Amino acid sequence: MFIYITYDTDGFITAYQNTEADGYTKVFILDSWITQFSQHSDKFRYDTDKKVVLNPGNLPDVSLDELNTKYSDVLETSKQAIQSATALAQQQTVSETSINQLQKSITELALSQSAKGTA
Repeated sequence: MFIYITYDTDGFITAYQNTEADGYTKVFILDSWITQFSQHSDKFRYDTDKKVVLNPGNLPDVSLDELNTKYSDVLETSKQAIQSATALAQQQTVSETSINQLQKSITELALSQSAKGTA
């Protein structure tokens, strides 16, 4: 498959597109590299002497479906964490209200006992 790339001084690909444009170099990418290239294009290099794209050969083997699944899992975990934090905050509010009511009752009891002792 032919694509058009730009690259930095070290030959690392900085951008790519499917249509010809000024400043882009036409190169051939093996069909078997397409998925890796689309996910990690900045890891590929262009050899200016041989006029070929070089595959680094050590890229992680992760599909877009796997990435979507992992993203969904992280999103679900985040939602659960937010729900737990919200429930905890609500419980703390209830606890604080209960403690305030208890303190008020103890204060009233102490004042009534004090009043009985002085009467």
